[in-house]
Amino acid sequence: MKQLILLIIICAAFSGLTSCKKVEEVKVEKTSTSHARDDTLEKAMKSASRDLRRLSGAIEGRDWVEIEMWTKELKEGIGYSCVELYMAEHRGISSEFVIKGSQFYDAVRKLTASCKEHDVEAIDSEFNRLLKTCDDCHDIYREKEELPLILQN
Repeated sequence: MKQLILLIIICAAFSGLTSCKKVEEVKVEKTSTSHARDDTLEKAMKSASRDLRRLSGAIEGRDWVEIEMWTKELKEGIGYSCVELYMAEHRGISSEFVIKGSQFYDAVRKLTASCKEHDVEAIDSEFNRLLKTCDDCHDIYREKEELPLILQN
């Protein structure tokens, strides 16, 4: 009986080693790095926008599990993907950017805490605060993008 079990184990181990698939070669298309960053940042921004809409729907429906989940997704989407990609693209980030980022993280932290407590009033308040941090940051950087256009005229 022991020999049969040992034989089965050995056969399984050898069949696993011999059934590995052949490594396939993958062709990688080279693109300019600035274009690749723009495309990636644009995708990250669209994803964050989608997560924000989903979070808004979860808050309206008072779905505590989804609120917590979409808050986490938004934190990672904006806080990590968008911010890091933006910083990689724009050298010399201003202190305003750092301050707005800090306010965003604080709003996310408080929103998550309110969700765990099922505090409806706090959820609404913190979500509005979170939206304000997004709007404030976007307004600042829209102004900075428009400034070179004004100077050119």
